[in-house]
Amino acid sequence: MDLKKFLEDNPIINTAQLAKEMWPENKSSRSKLSNKLNENIVGSGKQRVTEKDIEDAKRVLKKLSDNIDKL
Repeated sequence: MDLKKFLEDNPIINTAQLAKEMWPENKSSRSKLSNKLNENIVGSGKQRVTEKDIEDAKRVLKKLSDNIDKL
């Protein structure tokens, strides 16, 4: 499963907040993630989701999972 499919299948996850946690130093993180997830738009010149992006998303989601387990 790719990141876009995962997020579509789990709409409870706020992608804007996920992006903010993935790239805390980037003030346009929401747009960055949106561009990467929608990279298949013809002629858009958008960025692609990289292995590093997937690792960053997993890191953030793992932190969320760990916090849920503490409940």
